Amino acid sequence: MPKAAKINLAWAGVAVALAVGVYFRNPAYALLLGLATRLITGTNPLHSVAKWGKLSLQTAIILLGFTLGVDRLIEVSADYGLVMTVFVLGTLVAGFALAKVLASETNEATLLSGGTAICGGTAIATLAPIIQAKPQQIGMAMALVFLLNAVALLTFPYIGHALQLSQQDFGAWVALAIHDTSSVVATAALYGDEAAIVATTIKLGRTLWLIPLAFVVALICRSDEAKLRVPGFVLLFVAAAMIGSFLPLSEAFVGGISDVSKVLLVVALGMIGLEIDRTTLSQISLRSVGLGVGLWLLAAPTALALVLWV
Repeated sequence: MPKAAKINLAWAGVAVALAVGVYFRNPAYALLLGLATRLITGTNPLHSVAKWGKLSLQTAIILLGFTLGVDRLIEVSADYGLVMTVFVLGTLVAGFALAKVLASETNEATLLSGGTAICGGTAIATLAPIIQAKPQQIGMAMALVFLLNAVALLTFPYIGHALQLSQQDFGAWVALAIHDTSSVVATAALYGDEAAIVATTIKLGRTLWLIPLAFVVALICRSDEAKLRVPGFVLLFVAAAMIGSFLPLSEAFVGGISDVSKVLLVVALGMIGLEIDRTTLSQISLRSVGLGVGLWLLAAPTALALVLWV
């Protein structure tokens, strides 16, 4: 197929992915259609503006803060602080133990354990320079995390309904069990607005665990690459929650913000799908699959048990 035809087909695929996702208010459709577009055409026509996907996600999270309120933010954080701590530390220990059983490389174990315990691709990108991971190791971990996120996005809402989970329990579960923030918020939003609020709050608290983990790994590796840094959008999310508490926002305004947030999630997930190509997928080995999938299959039900029984 000529290059021009591929580019035109890719643009058409992007338009369909975003249109379908927005129409059905379902980020999963945008993600899968974006992925299909990239794999079929081998082209990402939005590569030069890929940062828009990240910006869309961060803006969607900040807007959710207006619907939350600072009292609710504090309540949810306090209710699930212990559960989050147990999950993060337990997942890290389980990841390195499973890696030892499978004789996985240390770098591979660090990337996948950190990604599963804390925040998926963000953790992988943060830890990679500290441990001097090779490009293929980073690509493998990113691709595997992406695929597991896609599986969760497509299956977790059905599992939640089958188990008759409340909005709060489902939101807390996906906040722990799914790797990346984008997939956490998108999956919870499919279940309900309350689930999305709970999931976003807990997930952002879980993300902050990346700071101590990066410093510990840097000490072990004797690296100076770790930096103390709180993501700006987390602070803006808290600020939005405070504004939502102290200013009299109308129900129509809050509803409009919620709708805009959902559309931005569709854009973010569609662009994530466009970032995964065949080369990245080909870097996943059977041992990597065993470690990543095995750890996730331990972590996901453990997270649900913690949410329901602790």
